[in-house]
Amino acid sequence: MMERFRYWRLKTKLLFLTLFTSALGISLVCISLIFVENQNYRKQLESELHVIAGILAEQSAAALVFEDNEQLASIIASLRRIETIRQACIYNQQGTVMSSLESTDRHPCPDVRQRLDEGFVGDAYRLVMPVTLDNETVGRLFLTSHLDVLRGHIRTFVLVTIAVGMIILVALVFLALRLQRIVSGPILTLSATAERIARNHDYTLRAPVSGTDELGRLGDSFNEMIGTIEQQNLRILESRDSLERTVDARTLELSMANRELEAFSYSVSHDLRQPLRAIEGFGQALEEDCGDQLNDAGRDYLRRIRSASVRMASLIDGLLVLSRVSRQPIENETADLSELLREITDELGDIGDTVPSEVYIQPGMQVNGDSRMLRVAFQNLLENAWKYSSRTDMRRIDVSANTEGDFIVIKVRDNGVGFDMRYIDKLFVAFNRLHTPAEFGGTGIGLATVYRVIRRHHGDISATSEVGKGACFIVKLPVSRNQR
Repeated sequence: MMERFRYWRLKTKLLFLTLFTSALGISLVCISLIFVENQNYRKQLESELHVIAGILAEQSAAALVFEDNEQLASIIASLRRIETIRQACIYNQQGTVMSSLESTDRHPCPDVRQRLDEGFVGDAYRLVMPVTLDNETVGRLFLTSHLDVLRGHIRTFVLVTIAVGMIILVALVFLALRLQRIVSGPILTLSATAERIARNHDYTLRAPVSGTDELGRLGDSFNEMIGTIEQQNLRILESRDSLERTVDARTLELSMANRELEAFSYSVSHDLRQPLRAIEGFGQALEEDCGDQLNDAGRDYLRRIRSASVRMASLIDGLLVLSRVSRQPIENETADLSELLREITDELGDIGDTVPSEVYIQPGMQVNGDSRMLRVAFQNLLENAWKYSSRTDMRRIDVSANTEGDFIVIKVRDNGVGFDMRYIDKLFVAFNRLHTPAEFGGTGIGLATVYRVIRRHHGDISATSEVGKGACFIVKLPVSRNQR
């Protein structure tokens, strides 16, 4: 019942509570009236019987003294006119029945010499009264009255009380229907206004307020709250318009910056390459045509010039790749990473490295992303592993993958020289190298390129290593829906 009560409408709850309380009050009043009326009528019946018994005892005293049975019979016969009297018996001083009015059930007069129960006994009222003459007891009077009249009276009183109670309850229903609107009306109006505001997002609406009681104050507070929300909404809209204008301006600036970056990339690709090719070409020609005219220092200088030009060209190529992976759009597709890694490994094996190599690539690895960018990233990782394990007796490279939640985790391990974990923060920063060019060649752009590719795929990359014991690069990429 209480669980259903929670889902009733407010006016239904108010009506129910009003009627339930009223019905309970009316019922208690009716029960109280019936109880009081029953007690009063019983006392009245008891009083009437005592009066009748007193009159009979006074009239029959002389007849008992003179043993005038005819007079006693006449006195007792007068009781037949009283409907409530069931049985009456007159006894002499010795307890012998002198005259009696037989009961309807032909029950004999009781022996008054024994103790008799008096008052309301069962369905009758019993009374024993001494008959006295000049303060001397000359006999006894036994009187019994049935309670049919009492029950009939109480039954009639109950019916009348119920009828009156029902009439009062009906009047209360009518009155409650009218009065509950005083309480539920403002609340329902407030609720309807709140629903309209929530549905239409129209914060100009206000709830009508009537009175200065709690409901009136609730309406005022609600309207004040809606006014505050309206002002905040206006400020939000203004902020959104301002933000949109700022975003448009920043987008325009970013577009211009991208165009400038493209122009710069074009300049690097063409304008800088041409002088480098000239330096390399003339350096080669100088070495071939005039090498015998140079001393050892001159030939060493010439070799350094040509080496620097080659390194400069590699830096330009690395910058172009880094710029390209940062700008070009991503085309999502499912790529066979195992096959891609085998192709890269085959290319590395063709370089002509004399170090024996043992490469394990876990079969069946698939990733979701731009296959061209992913090839650039994993090519740099494998080239690093290949390069930094070139001074071992046996190069070992292991690539494996497993799924962790919504990510596929790819681990690239090698048994190379490793690096000091104190410098891990510099590992993925462009132009930062943890080994000197004399130890290992490179531009310092490869791992920065890998980092940008992985981040553009909403993934992450980290590394663990120990000097002289190899390194492990850990790449996390989101799993595509088809792979889940």
